[in-house]
Amino acid sequence: MIREQRFINDDWTFAYGEHSGAEDELPGPDWYDIGLPHSFDLPDFREQRFYVGHGCYRRRVDVPEAWLGQWIALEFLGVFQVAEVFVNGRRVGRHEGGYTPFTVDISDAVVAGANEVFVRVDNIWNPRLAPRAGDYSFNGGIYRDVSLIVADRVRIDWYGIHVTTPEVSRERATVAAAIEVVNDEPKPVLVDVAAVLSDPGSTVALLPPVRRSIPARSREVIDLEVAVAHPLLWHPDQPHRYKLTASVSVDGVARDSQKASFGVRWFEFTADRGFFLNGEHLDLHGANVHQNRGGWGDAGTRASIRRDVAMIKDLGMNIIRGSHYPHHPYFAEECDRQGLLFWSELHFWGIGGENVEGYWFASAYPIDEANEPEFEESLRRALREMIRTHRNHPSIITWSIGNEAFFSDDRVIGKAKALTRELVDLAHELDPTRPAAIGGAQRKGFDVLGDIAGYNGDGAELFHDPGIPNLVAEYHGVRGQGPGEYEVEWEHGVEVDYPWRSGKIFWCAFHYKSVADGAGLQGLADYWRMPRRPYHWYRERLRGIAPPAFPEPGTAVALRLTSDAETIPTDGTGDARLLIELVDERGARVVDDLDVQLTVLEGEGVFPSGRSITLSPETHSLWDGAGAIELRSYAPGPQRILATAEGLAAAELVVVAKGPRKAPRARRLPPPAPWVTEPPSGSGDTSLAAYRPVSVSSAEPLHEGGNVTVAGSGTYWRAQNREPGEWVAANLEFPYAISRIEVVFAEPPAQPWLLETSADGREFAQVHSAEPATEELGAYLEFPPRTARVIRVSFPEKPIDVEEIRVY
Repeated sequence: MIREQRFINDDWTFAYGEHSGAEDELPGPDWYDIGLPHSFDLPDFREQRFYVGHGCYRRRVDVPEAWLGQWIALEFLGVFQVAEVFVNGRRVGRHEGGYTPFTVDISDAVVAGANEVFVRVDNIWNPRLAPRAGDYSFNGGIYRDVSLIVADRVRIDWYGIHVTTPEVSRERATVAAAIEVVNDEPKPVLVDVAAVLSDPGSTVALLPPVRRSIPARSREVIDLEVAVAHPLLWHPDQPHRYKLTASVSVDGVARDSQKASFGVRWFEFTADRGFFLNGEHLDLHGANVHQNRGGWGDAGTRASIRRDVAMIKDLGMNIIRGSHYPHHPYFAEECDRQGLLFWSELHFWGIGGENVEGYWFASAYPIDEANEPEFEESLRRALREMIRTHRNHPSIITWSIGNEAFFSDDRVIGKAKALTRELVDLAHELDPTRPAAIGGAQRKGFDVLGDIAGYNGDGAELFHDPGIPNLVAEYHGVRGQGPGEYEVEWEHGVEVDYPWRSGKIFWCAFHYKSVADGAGLQGLADYWRMPRRPYHWYRERLRGIAPPAFPEPGTAVALRLTSDAETIPTDGTGDARLLIELVDERGARVVDDLDVQLTVLEGEGVFPSGRSITLSPETHSLWDGAGAIELRSYAPGPQRILATAEGLAAAELVVVAKGPRKAPRARRLPPPAPWVTEPPSGSGDTSLAAYRPVSVSSAEPLHEGGNVTVAGSGTYWRAQNREPGEWVAANLEFPYAISRIEVVFAEPPAQPWLLETSADGREFAQVHSAEPATEELGAYLEFPPRTARVIRVSFPEKPIDVEEIRVY
């Protein structure tokens, strides 16, 4: 039979808790109706805390008798982070790792008719499973699509088409297809494998077929190849894609067929001339993107992914860094389609700080030797899965091994670097056509372990011209809730485009939710994807589009409700983004922020909180006179939405959900997560400033500011200017409650100096003022706890060399 694949995102039930032994029982009263994608934490208003524990999912899957004897599988595109899958009470699979797709073979567990699928999920911190740390939220759930696949026992394997272009020029390209054929039958089969190359307009070429005998219960890779004259090259300005359709036949009868889209292009990262695409220099300028979003958390639809990519394209940027984990395969597909390069990243991830075991503040690499083998294997497995499912996308120009893995305990940093090098080699083995990058490589020598170094923050200064292919993987310029300032504040000299630097990637496109208090507020758009003022600054800078007239304070008299879609699918892949605006008597949007409630009056549409949701200034989901939220429906029919606010004329809107007919029913929607876990507090033995970014007023070569957050570096910061007012500042990156600071000078301080702290990096408060009255090299200052993000040492008369700043 020719394969069939269908989404089964609708009609699931869900319950919090482990429900041990419930795999073959009927659901009780604590089970609720939900659709996928789904997160444990709905609605998600960016609260720092989140549910950590188990959640269980159920769904009935009907299997026609004709399917029996075929290969039947469930495809999960992302479950955070451990999934156990049962069919009819029988365990059929387990997957560890929260960001990569996998399949579960259920062929021998199903029966004709109704079958019960039960999935137990947990997001419990695991010392043996990556990531062990990260500036993000680690919400559990089946948060990406699930599909049911039925195919022949003789078939092309799951993601079993790998298309490469070994030779490319504007005159000619070689297209090579490696087709992985599976024979699940108990005897050898003689297969014919063929492929057709096409573009949207016509057939381009036929790849010469190959006949091969496949042994019983085995698989083989069959190589096909064809030349294409004058290929249409993929480029962000012209994202042309080809399609390869491969088929497998036995005795002239087709047994399977699959399609893969790809692009023809070539590229190069250089150490001295930057990045080249199709032989032409291209300055990379982009943004980092996290996948979570207002209301729905990590559980975004394909439509929401499409909008996210479109917003980056709208800015005039040309690259997205998938920070800091493999993204949904559809994300890369949209980058292909819309024309954005993509930096695809693995989740070998660190955060720094107190370095506490038991939560996502831990050492990026395990500190307990017993945890090392499984942890390392989790990253090898994830890298294999990321590359297999993403390898045909022309937008992807590198496999990044991780982000800031140097935030590992100093005792295991050698092992962390050895693992990084091993993963680089594995990436080369799995895909020789792309380089391997190291993201966040600005400390401890990680930058030389891969083919490309991605420097975050002050790495742009510390590794100004490192002599290896490089780019700025993160630079900052905005912060805070609401509209923000219009102009972006450049840092560390990234405003200059040097010829040897391939480009720069802004941190970050959108606000995100994080385990780190006060983090995640550096987006050009907010958590709800509302463009902030700096979004328009970038668009003006990169595309020459003047900013819109920003709303002024005024008195609202009515609400205006609009949608970006008139229809939405009921299969969980789409939604409608509803925009609510407060308008005055002239119909102009005004800043008169009030709570606005959206309610589904007709239809089975749902918000992340159920049948209604309130957008408000208090939750930062409404500001500048507007707010936005995404509506879904898993049943067809008109969805009538009412928007109300106290004292204002209401607004209504109808969106039509389209899909297979279903009998109307009252859905039992889940309550908010029943509990949250508090992160453990640290012992205070690790300096919060260790290996953090540093800003300076000036610095001599070889005496950069980054030296002051490295213990025992043997060097120090020295101001290049010898005038009054010089300073050095350590950025903790997140606000902490601190009570002790140690400043170590490289020489006895012969000049007065000041110590100040700031919670926001702008307003500073003095902690200590010292006159030159000591021969001691160190100052140890204890004080009542205060919230601080930035620690600054300044010199009102003449600068003094500073060896280290430690914060506890």
